[in-house]
Amino acid sequence: MRAFNFVTFLIATLAAPCVTAQIKTFPYEAKVVVDEVFVRSGAGDSYYPTQKLPRETVVTVHRHDPGGWYMIDPPQGSFSWIPERFVKRMSDTEGEVAEESVIAFVGSDFGDEASVFQRRLKTGEKITILGQRQIIMSSGEQSMLQIAPPTRERRWIPGSALVPTDADHRAQLNADPYAVPGNAARPDGVQVFPSNAGIAPATAGVTNVPLVAPSAALSAAQQKHSERQQLADIDRRFGEMLRQDSSTWNLDAIETEYRMLQENVTQKSLAGTIDMRYPAIERYRRRLEKLAELRQLTSATEQRDASLVARSPYGFAKPLPPAMTAAAGPESVMAAGQPAQLAQEFDLYVQNNPDSTSDLAMSDPAVVFPNSDFGSRSGVSEAGNSPSSTAGVITPGSPQNRFVGAGIVQRADDSAQGSGYVLMSPTGKVLADLRTTGNVSLDAYLGQQVGVQGTRFSEQQKRDVIEVTALEQVQIRQ
Repeated sequence: MRAFNFVTFLIATLAAPCVTAQIKTFPYEAKVVVDEVFVRSGAGDSYYPTQKLPRETVVTVHRHDPGGWYMIDPPQGSFSWIPERFVKRMSDTEGEVAEESVIAFVGSDFGDEASVFQRRLKTGEKITILGQRQIIMSSGEQSMLQIAPPTRERRWIPGSALVPTDADHRAQLNADPYAVPGNAARPDGVQVFPSNAGIAPATAGVTNVPLVAPSAALSAAQQKHSERQQLADIDRRFGEMLRQDSSTWNLDAIETEYRMLQENVTQKSLAGTIDMRYPAIERYRRRLEKLAELRQLTSATEQRDASLVARSPYGFAKPLPPAMTAAAGPESVMAAGQPAQLAQEFDLYVQNNPDSTSDLAMSDPAVVFPNSDFGSRSGVSEAGNSPSSTAGVITPGSPQNRFVGAGIVQRADDSAQGSGYVLMSPTGKVLADLRTTGNVSLDAYLGQQVGVQGTRFSEQQKRDVIEVTALEQVQIRQ
């Protein structure tokens, strides 16, 4: 028993220097000692890769995380994404954040990945602009600026692919019983420690295979975007059909397209939106039935008048009013320009029944966060209303419609939820919280009916917010 205790003591005594010899001084520089290694947006292979670094690349290590992941500065060539609408451009390459708490997403060389974020940028924070592109987010396609990674944004790399450049650090690493020694042999090829998750498999004989497969978040966003685009395309063709002569309408075919899309969509909310199209189709069916009845009546009237002409000793009958002549076709019983008005009716119907997962109204539940202390995220969305003015009705989508909302400016009873001002409907419903930008004064418009210009969005589980750039008095049609 004494011998056993002595051996145990001896092992603990010898192991103590090894444990205490772990690297404790950060940051330090290290170089890549494998052929190639993936850098990721978070500490785990479930986070999408952002770059691939070759052997001898030097990185700066700031922290050792569980699982063998090292937190490093973004290597050269790294970039991030920020929504263009929140940036005030100073030049082609310089800008500053125009709003408070704007999210910067980690960018990737392997596609439009943009679901991980670490930083919320403050108003006035300077950014370096590298480019601009439309990319697909969980909230739909957005105009994003590609920027240099903001300060305190990090990346992660497998620690087994690195060796400290400093001799003392290497000695500490080699004394760490839990680390891979600096002189240990590494496998050839791309190191994807600890697994191959997110890496496209090698496919012999197949071309155009991406090196890195899209993440689950990006794949879901792309699928949702594709489904929304398909619905928008059917809506567009429906509107174009209604602009044509009603004799060319094929409502059955357009309804079949809606039902086929509805059967295949992955979004329940989008399927519910498609349900709203069927009542519109039925209304146009009833309109066609009425047109057919009127056409029969017109035809019978023409036949009777033709018979009267044949029997008249004078050879003529009282002419029909121009609007009721059958020679003009089935639209003759409709006012001039009626087909275009029908199409506008459908356009208004679509805009008044928006898809809750459309590009301008979508929460972002798929965002994931790296294991860091850089904050949290809530989904954002945008939507719009259409006001009327005394100069004539301003329809949604028309060039004259410059407003994102219309209503009455009031002070908020629950000012803790917003800025203290809200936009209300004439019936007393709160439409949105109001925030001002620039020198806009909401006090000057209290109790007045206004059209609001600016940017409108929704915060998850909260009501709409309008960032007001200008107000204009209007008369709201009840």
